[in-house]
Amino acid sequence: MKHIRNITALTAAIIGLFTLTFGLGGCSSQTASAAGTEKKPAVCFVIANTANSQGINFNSPLIQDTVKDCAENYGSVSVISADGSSQFLGTEDMNIDEKYKHASKEKLASDAAAKANSLVAYMQTVVADDSELDLYDALSLASRTMASLEGYSSKTIIVLSTGLSTAGNYVNFHNNLISADPAAVADLLEEKEAIPDFSGMTVYWQGLGDVAAPQEDLTPAQRNRLEAIWNEIIVRGGGNAVFQEYTSVPVNSEMDYPEMSVVELPAETPVVFNTAQFKSQAFQEPFILTEEMVAFRGDSAEYLQPETAMETIRPIAECLLQQESIHLLLAGTTAGDATNAATKELSAQRAEAVRQTLIEYGVAANRIQTVGLGSSDPWHIPNAGVEGSLAAANRKVVVMDLASKQAQEILRQQP
Repeated sequence: MKHIRNITALTAAIIGLFTLTFGLGGCSSQTASAAGTEKKPAVCFVIANTANSQGINFNSPLIQDTVKDCAENYGSVSVISADGSSQFLGTEDMNIDEKYKHASKEKLASDAAAKANSLVAYMQTVVADDSELDLYDALSLASRTMASLEGYSSKTIIVLSTGLSTAGNYVNFHNNLISADPAAVADLLEEKEAIPDFSGMTVYWQGLGDVAAPQEDLTPAQRNRLEAIWNEIIVRGGGNAVFQEYTSVPVNSEMDYPEMSVVELPAETPVVFNTAQFKSQAFQEPFILTEEMVAFRGDSAEYLQPETAMETIRPIAECLLQQESIHLLLAGTTAGDATNAATKELSAQRAEAVRQTLIEYGVAANRIQTVGLGSSDPWHIPNAGVEGSLAAANRKVVVMDLASKQAQEILRQQP
């Protein structure tokens, strides 16, 4: 099923009822609006009704209350269909002639309910046209749409999507972006002057992480990272992000969803090493010694700031000395996308430098193995280059319990 591209044309198709206003739950009532209050909301729905996602719950309070309340407040509604080439479906001014605002409360409420029902029915017909999803582009389009509107008391974007974008040059999770530090993703967008402007806007999100077969389910940690990445982008753009949890529904079997490509999810993303929390959660999951914490001189395994590196590594040594049964694997990685003898050797030398520091603190040498992965680690972010925030995220030493499934899988893959 293809999109209906013209909202005005659709009006006749749903009994002329798609001349309405809608807004977030908490907007003033119809009576207050009729009395001449200044509240007049503008809202943009970004609908990513795609394959590989669970069905959108159009009965959720976020959607139902938004549509009902804004139908009572004579605002503006915009609709964007998000896919590989997102489409702006139109904006309608939902004001009505002043003389009709003095009808009875019952008549006004009845008309608003009919208009709200028509809008929800319309949104349920919006389906992706192509097989991918460039959600960054859709959000950029929504932010520009809201910025172009004047005379509204509030501006809100409501995203109905899994958040797992599969296309585009900026936020594409085929590039292992779910392994990236959210701040580093936003830093890169800022470096490219590509942060959308969400100033004065609130972005509500429903359905984040709610994927469906054949897309592999996200782990709780991956869902949290996905939310953190989008939250960081929205906040950096001057907006406020609110992520809503509502039960999804079965996919509408009558819809024609184009097949989307599957995002290959990496092994569980290591957490960034946090000295303050380390002792209470030691070695429960892999963690990263970032370039900021343990930096090396260019093309060298020599610490750039030895004192900082030593202080970072010291709590790890102390914990190992207290828990003598634990053995570690230290996996070094490099920026860039080349994995060859030189990059593997450099990354191995850097992992070995961390090992030697642990030994200096008194940890037995036979308790620590090292490996150099170059840029072939499971968490590598491709196409990040060798400069900038995402490149820095690829320069790391990952610390793992040697007995863990991840560590053993990495060792099995070594020649």
